[in-house]
Amino acid sequence: MAALALALMAAASAARADDARDCIQDKDPDLAIRACTALIATDAGNPALYNRRGNAHRAKRNYDEAIADHTRAVEMDPQSAVALNNRCIDFVHKMEPDRAIADCSKAIELNPKFPVAYLNRGLAHERKRAYDQAIADHSKAIELNPKLARAYNARAWTHFKAGKAALGLPDAQRALELRPDDPATLDTRGHILEALGKRKEAIEDFRKALAKDPSLKESIAALKRLKVKP
Repeated sequence: MAALALALMAAASAARADDARDCIQDKDPDLAIRACTALIATDAGNPALYNRRGNAHRAKRNYDEAIADHTRAVEMDPQSAVALNNRCIDFVHKMEPDRAIADCSKAIELNPKFPVAYLNRGLAHERKRAYDQAIADHSKAIELNPKLARAYNARAWTHFKAGKAALGLPDAQRALELRPDDPATLDTRGHILEALGKRKEAIEDFRKALAKDPSLKESIAALKRLKVKP
């Protein structure tokens, strides 16, 4: 993120500094898209701008637009592990795991110590129900960055999907130690607890997840399945 910020702030010499700040921020994707687009108009050769705008499109679930921007970034800098990883994430969300695996594998080839690329390739393997490969990638991400909460959560979810919920519980606990009250991880732990027959604790986690993110479909569905109110 620091390197990206520096690259974008460098673009401010050809555009307004406030556009550079707005392009970097991740709280308002519409604002980021407008600001990055304004910067691209005066600095079309800066791949960091396409990377950032692509991330903003992905935040809005505009995956085709995100892929287009990240592809442009890859074309401009084929050795960018960051751009390849970004496009990998797009393909994961678009449910195209084979293309995601190809991009993240290339990113890893370029930077073997890129934990997030292993994490995202693991997500793609999980989409293919290749659970052993997914767990291996999430484990590598954790080895490279023991404080990467998302990797613990992803490995917990993969264990759950593989029918080994008990193995996922320690990972979910660790993820919540690193990112307390993270809704996605609360949802993961809720599913694991439900699978382990701990209905009361599962309901509590699903409700906590929805308190943080009322749109979390998995937790909404879980509470309906358990026949309780949010």
